[in-house]
Amino acid sequence: MAGRGRPPFKPTPALRRKVEELVSCGMSKDECARAIGCSTPTLEKYFEEELANGVAKKRAEVIGLLYREAKKGNVTAQKKLEEMTRVASAAEAVGARSGTKPVPQERAPKLGKKEERQAAAGRVGGKYAPPEPPKLVVDNR
Repeated sequence: MAGRGRPPFKPTPALRRKVEELVSCGMSKDECARAIGCSTPTLEKYFEEELANGVAKKRAEVIGLLYREAKKGNVTAQKKLEEMTRVASAAEAVGARSGTKPVPQERAPKLGKKEERQAAAGRVGGKYAPPEPPKLVVDNR
């Protein structure tokens, strides 16, 4: 009998571009998955690169288009580029003044079922907390 079940998902270059576009415009993973017709875990599995770098790639593409138009003499593009430059330098100055750089948050390692249950058991409190051990009043020195 030939292969059973649903055929494996195959991402196409067109779908990859679509995911980059959707992510760059602020859509969530769930919305992107629904838009291209797959589940969120499938989206995360096959489009990891696009989800991680889609915003940066599309922003760079837009800046390139603006720059080209500004060089041709498009005043609106020139004003937008000047505004973007001003905002970026102001943000950099504020960061330098405060002396702090944004620290990337590290994810906690994903725990398995047993570890999750053990951690939850350690956080039990209130009525179901384990009783305190008895205090020893005798000093055997």
